[in-house]
Amino acid sequence: MASRLTLLLLVPLLASCGTKAPQREDSSLPFVFRSLNLRQQDQAGRLKWEMTSPEARYDLRRRVAQALSPRGVIYRDGKPIYRLQASSGTVINDGQVILLEGDIRVEQLGAKPVLIRASRVRWNPADNEMDFDRHPEALDPSNRITATTARFLISRNQLELRGSPRLEHWTRRFDPFRPGPRGKPEVVIDVSRADWDPPSGELNGKGPVKARRWPPGTPANRPPQLLTASAIDGFTTKQQYRLLGPVRFVDSAEGTTFEANELAINLADRTLSSAQPFSGRRGTLQVTGQSLQVLGKDTTVVIPSGCFLQQPGDTLRAESCRWNWTTQEVQADGGLEVQRSVQRQSTTGQQLRGRLGDQGQLDVRSPGGRVVSRFQVPRRQAPPPPPPRPAPEPIRL
Repeated sequence: MASRLTLLLLVPLLASCGTKAPQREDSSLPFVFRSLNLRQQDQAGRLKWEMTSPEARYDLRRRVAQALSPRGVIYRDGKPIYRLQASSGTVINDGQVILLEGDIRVEQLGAKPVLIRASRVRWNPADNEMDFDRHPEALDPSNRITATTARFLISRNQLELRGSPRLEHWTRRFDPFRPGPRGKPEVVIDVSRADWDPPSGELNGKGPVKARRWPPGTPANRPPQLLTASAIDGFTTKQQYRLLGPVRFVDSAEGTTFEANELAINLADRTLSSAQPFSGRRGTLQVTGQSLQVLGKDTTVVIPSGCFLQQPGDTLRAESCRWNWTTQEVQADGGLEVQRSVQRQSTTGQQLRGRLGDQGQLDVRSPGGRVVSRFQVPRRQAPPPPPPRPAPEPIRL
């Protein structure tokens, strides 16, 4: 046998409380035990799992034990990796299948705390699988993941979430093992299905992906930022994610939209980046480029290549540029071309420093070279000819 199962039933007390009345051989009257101890070992004699209960009823004919407040530990290579508990449990065929009900907790042991909860679980120890079909959720210090059903592949450290999986993220960390108010999450992400690795935090979600974000300090009546994508992957432990296109971001309060084929998000650093062409709009300003970096803490957009900015009356092309959407300051370098509708002005150079907006001043420079500006001066209209002089009256005699 690949494993050995040991069933220890300590201090049996007959349900008849010591009465020696004869029992039929086919009687299903259960035994009541003060303690239940189940354990399974691998071929090397190392523990695979164990479960105990302070009180249990055991049916000899059906080989079914009803356990009260079961507690257990799951091992890998003889070392404990998960601790579990439930309100009640049913052990079938001396541990072939274990049904857990009530307040079920599966705690990941070690430096990275993770709690998996549910109200009903079917555990198959031989296959190292747990099926959660009532209110499954998983928590780490910054996130909460929920779904309609979930399957925990213990040997692979993978939690398969099915039925409307949802990820909720909080900026402020919390203890997942202790109940307490966490407030409203900053980010909520909905997907159609997801796989999550509790130890590493690796997450893979299939779309459609729908995300909502409430930035810190957002007023209660302000609509959230919205983001859609076809898939998402990343790490909940690092708070880093990659969204696959088509990606679309909308902030109606700021009048901002963004579209790209791919987008990387770092919630810890409040940064966004894309190595693919993108287009965006903020108010009347349109922005496009071949790649992008958004530095949320500095309210700055960096376009490393193919920068193009356009607002009513002005356009700017450059090899690279930086734009601060709070101060409207803009910097651009390489292959500059600025066009302004006023006097049809066109300016080329190598560097630009200035501010966007109706009153913004753009200073174009070209170190070691020339700045060329062309503009059209409206033609000066010729003054109208003087009115004709009246003819003199004739001399009368």
